[in-house]
Amino acid sequence: MPNVFDYLDWRGDLSIKNDAFNDVDALILSRLSYFPFDDIVSADINDKITIKNASENFFATDLNNDKILWEGDAELLKACAESERFKNMKLSGYVNIVEREKQMQFSAVVIEIADNCRYISYRGTDNTLVGWQEDFNMYYMFPLPSQQTALKYLEQAAKSLNGTFILGGHSKGGNLAVYASIFCNPEIRKRIDGVYNHDGPGFDKEVIEQNSYKSMISKIHTYVPQSSIFGMMFEHAEEYTIVKSTQKGFLQHDIYSWEIKRNHFETLNTMTNTSAFFDHTLTELVSDMDEQQRKAFIEGVFSLLENTEDKTFNEIAENWKSNSGKIFKSLKNMDNKTRSLIISTLLNLIRCAKNNFSDINPLLKKNRKNKDNK
Repeated sequence: MPNVFDYLDWRGDLSIKNDAFNDVDALILSRLSYFPFDDIVSADINDKITIKNASENFFATDLNNDKILWEGDAELLKACAESERFKNMKLSGYVNIVEREKQMQFSAVVIEIADNCRYISYRGTDNTLVGWQEDFNMYYMFPLPSQQTALKYLEQAAKSLNGTFILGGHSKGGNLAVYASIFCNPEIRKRIDGVYNHDGPGFDKEVIEQNSYKSMISKIHTYVPQSSIFGMMFEHAEEYTIVKSTQKGFLQHDIYSWEIKRNHFETLNTMTNTSAFFDHTLTELVSDMDEQQRKAFIEGVFSLLENTEDKTFNEIAENWKSNSGKIFKSLKNMDNKTRSLIISTLLNLIRCAKNNFSDINPLLKKNRKNKDNK
């Protein structure tokens, strides 16, 4: 089925000036922040390089191929660099921060779409343990360090650059884009033309009830695949578009599985029961724990993973035999209180999953949007 690469084949010969910016363009630009542009794109927001030149520099050495996170990313960058639509867009202000002490993973890049219009692309979660722990920290911490950094990044960009902005990101990056847009000062908010959240988590009720959030709702564009798990975490006050994916379950988080119809997404009317199942199960599990218990559980689980001395999930998976022994040994050596909390929470997760397994037909009561009806 058609995906972003088919879109680039069909629309890549037309510049933004000749054919207006659309939802699929936003998805592609959200994905560009996943590239490890270290030493290629300057941290200086005024020192720009075209996507074409950045791509040439990136692929000048085979070493960079090992840094690519997701299958399809290399092809996407090359396709953008060869297309009339994207090749002359300019990149600047690239930052990539991973701070274990703060439990923060943050990366972003400014993309100049046209004169006086820039897309700030926030990277989602990479495969580092730090990045994943920060995601789970959402269950007891607000704001996250990466959310605060995303806001500062927008404020600095707005101070240095004239014109308007579009914010966007995939996964956690989408959440960061929304956060920055609703917590920036009103003068900056007026300069934001749109916010794109591609399968990123929402927020708790206290946030979505704020006036600044409500004032941005009409500009927030949220997209989730039909069996979304990550994008259904927490609450969405804005309407969201359900995108048809060729994958199943967790793998629908992969944007290359999202189906495209000409210059927009192939959409559906409802989520699947799988999405409802995970949504209800996680909600029930969290409701059974207070904030301190959530914090202790998350820190306990990630301390077990850190004891493997691997820094990414890929490394843990590659060394799974030796790491399994290390994890069980670390669990055995934990203090009784933490060990009991981890075991009891995992058992409670199984119980919640069992309770929801046969009770997922009442589909989500959240807002839905199908652009095919427009």
